[in-house]
Amino acid sequence: MTGTYRQEFSLLNVVETGTALTAIVAAKAAPAKIMIRYILTVILAFINCPANALDDLSLNIGTIESRVWKLEDMHIALTGLANTPQKLILTINRLSLPKPFDDLNLINIHCTSFTWQNKELQCMQGRAAMRSKRWRSPTANFSFHIREQHSSLKLTGLQLADGRISIAAEERGDQWQIQINAKAVNASAVQKLLPNPALFEVKDGRIDFKLNASGSHTSIKNFTLTTGLHGFTGQNKDGRFATEALSLDTKLEAQEHNGLWHWRSHTQIAGGALYIDPLYLEANGQAITMDAQGDWSGNKKRAEITYASYKHTPALALSGSAIVRYDNDIKLEKADLSLHSDDLQELSSLYLKPFIEQTSFEGITLAGILNADLSIVQNSLAALTATVNKLAVIDAKGRSKLEEGGGTINWSNDETFNQPSDFTWRQLQLYSLPIGPSRLLFLSRASSFKLLEKTRLPFLGGFIAINQFGWEVKKQQEPDIYFSGSLNDISLEQWSKALNWTPLSGTISGNIPRVEYSNKTLSLGGEIYIKVFGGDIKITKLASSGLFTDFPNFYSDLEINNLDLAQLTSKFKFGGITGRLSGFVRQLYMENWHPVTFYAWLGTPDDDDSSHRISQKAVKNIASIGGGGASDILSKSFLSFFETFGYDKLGLGCYLHNGVCQLMGVKATDQGYAIITGGGLPRIDVIGYNPRLDWNVLMERLKRITASDEVIIK
Repeated sequence: MTGTYRQEFSLLNVVETGTALTAIVAAKAAPAKIMIRYILTVILAFINCPANALDDLSLNIGTIESRVWKLEDMHIALTGLANTPQKLILTINRLSLPKPFDDLNLINIHCTSFTWQNKELQCMQGRAAMRSKRWRSPTANFSFHIREQHSSLKLTGLQLADGRISIAAEERGDQWQIQINAKAVNASAVQKLLPNPALFEVKDGRIDFKLNASGSHTSIKNFTLTTGLHGFTGQNKDGRFATEALSLDTKLEAQEHNGLWHWRSHTQIAGGALYIDPLYLEANGQAITMDAQGDWSGNKKRAEITYASYKHTPALALSGSAIVRYDNDIKLEKADLSLHSDDLQELSSLYLKPFIEQTSFEGITLAGILNADLSIVQNSLAALTATVNKLAVIDAKGRSKLEEGGGTINWSNDETFNQPSDFTWRQLQLYSLPIGPSRLLFLSRASSFKLLEKTRLPFLGGFIAINQFGWEVKKQQEPDIYFSGSLNDISLEQWSKALNWTPLSGTISGNIPRVEYSNKTLSLGGEIYIKVFGGDIKITKLASSGLFTDFPNFYSDLEINNLDLAQLTSKFKFGGITGRLSGFVRQLYMENWHPVTFYAWLGTPDDDDSSHRISQKAVKNIASIGGGGASDILSKSFLSFFETFGYDKLGLGCYLHNGVCQLMGVKATDQGYAIITGGGLPRIDVIGYNPRLDWNVLMERLKRITASDEVIIK
């Protein structure tokens, strides 16, 4: 041999047996194409010998390595030397692929059609199997073509998890590319090949995928991965992610340049269901699509999403851009998003309902059209602009209802933000109380809300005037709230009907100078006057603590002045009374809206010169409250023939302490206390005999006599 290729090899042994000659050649660290040319040169040398000297020739070679390929236990045989053309057969125990595919190896390679000419080696017809650390395939069709600056291989009919795979790889100088195409691969069988198969349990489904990748040396520079899932069913270990008969198609393309990956993707869910705790999404003939593109740097642990889109028609269309960092955890460094929904009812049903279940908002759904722009910085919402039209709020629990709402809400966490917001509605209902068409102009920023102009809310035949209203939320504290306004001609008849009370007559009007809620305490600045039943009620020293907790406390004093008893009693089953009523409730203290202590008095004013008449029914009911009876038993005397009686004064007081009400009347008597003192003809006195009465018993008596026409005089 000459030194033309500047590569040495040693012929270790030549053995001639009959017409066969075996040569064992050892070669190390030689480029594959050059090494094989050396081997074939030896073969050609033997071919030039006299035809009758040799019939067959074979060579066993240990290992041949190139820069990226490695062939182990290689065997070349030339048969039919006397014939033209000769038959060249190649067998290789294992062919190792370059990075990043070095986990895959081709084994048991056998070429039945193998040729060499003009510095080219080619296996045109062969068989080979593929093996990785976790699986091994049956034998498939294999071919390769090695040239000085261009090499390629193909593998077709490869079986993997009941599916079929084909592989084509090519190398040109320092550049390489590979194509992998898989069809109908069994998903549950693939699961067993994953590094951590226990993390996700696949029950059913098929996978199609196609990978086109290219690179230089040992690095990937470009790739396109197309994947299709068909009838894919499975879930992860904790059950927080699951699929059911999912049909999904996705495509990911990426190119690397100077350490930065530029990528884009498209995904479509055409059928089946997807569960991502707590969301459960079904395609139901309406495809869910996701598109995105951006840049990714592994060294900087940073991904920039220059554009992303998520569409689930008609529920929502979400698009925008974002920057994500993932060092110790995933952080949304910045994001600008736009959201559009043509069907807020569908949006709230699919995307809001799972998050509000078992909260105070459970049962609330929305309807209407929404457009919103959001800005997120460091995982927190920084700004929001939302425009809603035809907004409706439906509460299955009947707590609230809104119809024909609309407007634009602007918000920013910047304390200097001054872009106003406005909101209107045709009908607003809080529990059973309706508020008519209104408009609010307000400023919302950071953790505060402020009404920018006075407004009037139509309410039960009158209106509520709001002069000031605002709140400010403090970290780990309840909000500070302030309010001032007035009630104007609110119909008691409509109010009582809305609350399903006994029908009342008259109107309520009153001024609310200022109410504040701060440091968990509600306080009244000034006095609240309410005009009702021809008189007025003044509320002072109003305060509450723990108002938004499960155990609120309430404090107040009340003064009642000249209420018209005819208006007050005309709608009740209690019985009719004419005259005036004044009194007070002092040092009222309530826990969880139940009275704990107070001192109260209601009775005839000293200067009342109006007509004083009381019905027989009212006499009986008042007598039952005090636990006694009228001075003469009405049902057993001539007084039973009278419908009404005259009285001079009536009055009843209570000092509540430790659950017991200490009762008192207009004056003390030998046997108890007088609740009614007679006056005129016919006259009647009502005496109470029980000065101490359990509060719950008293409430039960009041409830019974106002709800039933049957009265028992004790």
